[in-house]
Amino acid sequence: MASQSNLYKFNDIYDKTYLDILKYVIVKCHNINDANDIIQETYLELWNILNKKELSNKNIKSYIIGITNNKIKKHFTLLQKIKTISIFEKNVNDIELIDLMEDDINIENFIIRRDDWTFIWKYIKSKKNQNIPKVFYLYYQMDLSIKEISKVLNVNESYIKNLIYRTLKELQSKFGNGENSND
Repeated sequence: MASQSNLYKFNDIYDKTYLDILKYVIVKCHNINDANDIIQETYLELWNILNKKELSNKNIKSYIIGITNNKIKKHFTLLQKIKTISIFEKNVNDIELIDLMEDDINIENFIIRRDDWTFIWKYIKSKKNQNIPKVFYLYYQMDLSIKEISKVLNVNESYIKNLIYRTLKELQSKFGNGENSND
């Protein structure tokens, strides 16, 4: 029954605040296309909060604006991180950047067959220094940063970088020519 009462409370709050929050988001957003995502994230968080604790209706709009501000900051911080230069932009000579890129890349050389990957992973796991497979797993499988890995393993960042780069160089020399050498 608690979730049913939370649903009624949520719907009441939503109906009373939606237009004001929408207006607030539209004013604060740089791109109006982001407004729907931010509104959705805001009210989803409100729903989660309502299911965890009791909120009073007093100053509820200010509370939701606080949630909205956090969602806006998070959204635009993420956008800043993923902003990249478009390869379809034109330079001063009106030539698209994509046309200036070299295209002699053989994509087939970059594909690692599953058997090769299994073989390489077994090789990494067999290393005497067992920090190497830990670092590789944390870095390549779990997408942890070098800083996060150094903190988790309680070692210097330079040690982590050294393990990664030395092992990559070793793997390149051992497996880089596309042949599996079992020595």
